[in-house]
Amino acid sequence: MPATLSCVVLGREPSGESHLLLTVLDGEEGVSRCLVRARAAGKSERPDLFDDAEVALEPAKGGANRFARDYRVTARRTGIGRSPAALERASRLCNLLRRNPPPPESAPVALRIAREALDAMAGRPRPDAAYLKALWLLLKDGGWPVEADWLGRLGARAATAASVLSRPLDGQEVDAAGVAALAEDLERWAAGEVHYILP
Repeated sequence: MPATLSCVVLGREPSGESHLLLTVLDGEEGVSRCLVRARAAGKSERPDLFDDAEVALEPAKGGANRFARDYRVTARRTGIGRSPAALERASRLCNLLRRNPPPPESAPVALRIAREALDAMAGRPRPDAAYLKALWLLLKDGGWPVEADWLGRLGARAATAASVLSRPLDGQEVDAAGVAALAEDLERWAAGEVHYILP
């Protein structure tokens, strides 16, 4: 029986001559994969990274991979491609989610965090701060002690981190280099404490 996923496209790669293998995040299954025809009915419906989409699935005959019998874009974040910084941060967030899939019970929150972060990267300033906030929220939702442990280890830099995390994107006061250093530090903490696989 076909299932329909309401999802974000995290990855897209060729599979054979006529299909694409999509990695998607939805609120029920978490991260999953499906095959979709590379030539969709309309050009606007061709699957793209960072899409919000409704994907109607049917099981493969052998049961190994599921096929998408219908792919419908519900939101396309074209603004991400207009900024090298946004494209890099959005790609890194999606790769992080692909390599560290949330458990099913965390999938709805992970999907909301991913959508909000990608929306921000597509249309607002400071994709670097949006990435740091998204990573922080994913770890916090997973029950990891980012506030007590990671912030506690930062010493004098804890106030800088708190400023980035609490301020809206258009009110950021920490420069890009400072935010990048905090993001790298949080990634290292996640790799060491949570065993995150980094992109």
